[in-house]
Order: sequence, then structure tokens, then C-alpha cells
Amino acid sequence: MVLGGGTGMATALRGLKREGVALTAIVSLADDGGSSGILREQLGIPPVGDLRNCLIALADAESTAGALLQHRLPAEHGATRGHPVGNLLLAAAIAEEDGDLERGIERVHRILHVRGRVIPATSEALRLRGRTRGGVSVIGQAALARTRGIASVSLDAGTIKATASALDAIREADLLVLGPGSLYTSLIPHLLVPEIREALALRRAPLIWVANVDEQEGETEGMDLDAHLDALVEHGAANLIDLVLASSVARRGSGEVGVPLQPCFTRSASVSGVPRPPIEVRAIASRLRPHLHDPVLLAQALVRSRPLLKVVRS
Repeated sequence: MVLGGGTGMATALRGLKREGVALTAIVSLADDGGSSGILREQLGIPPVGDLRNCLIALADAESTAGALLQHRLPAEHGATRGHPVGNLLLAAAIAEEDGDLERGIERVHRILHVRGRVIPATSEALRLRGRTRGGVSVIGQAALARTRGIASVSLDAGTIKATASALDAIREADLLVLGPGSLYTSLIPHLLVPEIREALALRRAPLIWVANVDEQEGETEGMDLDAHLDALVEHGAANLIDLVLASSVARRGSGEVGVPLQPCFTRSASVSGVPRPPIEVRAIASRLRPHLHDPVLLAQALVRSRPLLKVVRS
């Protein structure tokens, strides 16, 4: 089972699909930019962009489905980009199911012959509130993604409930994978939902955090792998991560982002009094786009990590 959001999650699913494992994707619903943000505002539905990417990644005929559902219609006057067809399909399916998000997703499952399940983490959209180390308050996923020096993120609302399907999937999973994905806007939002955090604490399966290959311009600019791990722990991941899977790439990426996230083995053995999980370093970066993961290499590394996890959990 994979938890996350964004393109990194779809990459992991695309590779794991080739391994023939039973897959479930639990997607965070914090996106408020682009087409998803517009539909969220206009139609009052949760953001569908990350759901779309995961459904395409798991589609039986991914190349055909992806070409059609990722196609963007011409932008309306004043807009920079139009809606992807897949977003409109999901919006229509949700409407046909009287606004029920999960039933709408299930309808698209059947249309695309999805291999596995795509589940929303919550039944309603999340609104994120962040604070920088300089004390500046930032509202919303899109704004946070462009912000450097984030100190903390919280939900800009009362308690948000997790979907029953997400909680069941966490309890039943044989292996949980967190990421890859944007640290503050895709991964940490899962930890901000009390029921999901509690389900992860009570899980029977090991959990791997897949560290990003590069820092992310804006959101995690200037943060190394250990700083990412510190942020996860400070937002509720203490004692949740059994293994960190990191990239062995030592060269700079393509220039779109900054420095590869290399482990710093000289750091303290604990953070906030919590032992640091072991780190497994593997060649999992794309050779053509070295700032991103290679889906096949990532999936193989995850599958091969299972024997090591038995030792870690014992």
C-alpha cells in the first residue's frame, strides 16, 4: 500500500504494478492549485488531480488512458492552462454518484480497468496552514509549495475524518510505503489526520519512507535528507518509519531542482529522543531525469527491501 500524493506517488504505483503485487493507493486531498483548485472552488468537490494520476498509473491500458485523460482542453479566457480530461471525468463521475467521492472514484475504476484501488485519505478536502521559520503564516497547498523555510504545517480547520476505506487498507496492508512526494504538501498531510496517524501507529505491517531524490524548489529548498526526516518526526511520524529508502545518486539533477538528498551519517542517532530508522541506499533515480525516481528501479528496491524489514521489525 502506498500513501502520498502528486507525481511521485504515481511513479511508485507505475513501477509496483509491474511487480504483480496487490496495490492500494491512499491519496491526500490538499491540492488547491491549477485545475484541481478551480474545480474544488467551482464545484465544491475535493481535488481530483492526484487521484487522476494514480488511476492512470494503475490503468490496465496506461498508455492509452494516460494520453486521453492527461490531455488538457483549451484554457478559458484569462486562464493559463485548461482542465485535463481526467479531472472532468472524475468530476462527472462524482456528480453522477450524487456527490459521493468514493463511489465516483469506483466508477472511474471500472471504466479504466484499474489494477488495484485508489482511495481518498479523507472524504473532504484539506486546507493547509503553514508557518515559516520567520513567523510568516502561509495558507494553502499551492502557496506552501512555493515557500522556502517552512517550520510547521497544520490543518486550517477542525478535526478531519479519514475514510473508512483508508483505515481498513492500512490495517490490512502487508507493506506500507510513504512517498515519494512533496514533504509538506503531500506526505505530512496524511499525518495531520488523527485517525490515519493512529491507524499507522497500530499497523501490523512495516512502513518504508521513500525519500525524494532531490530537494524541491521552494518547499524543501536547502533541506537535506535528515532535515526531511526531522520534519516528518516533528509532524507525528515518530516511531512510524521502519526503513528509509534513499537514492545513491551523487551528482546534481537536471537543473530543475537543487542538490540530491544524500544521507548525513554523521548526524545524531536520534531526533527528539526518537531513534533514527535505518537507511537503505539504492540506485533508484531515473537515468534520463536524475532528479526523479525511476519507476522500475524504485519498485524493485521496495520489493527487495522486504527481507531486510523482517530483520528491522524483529
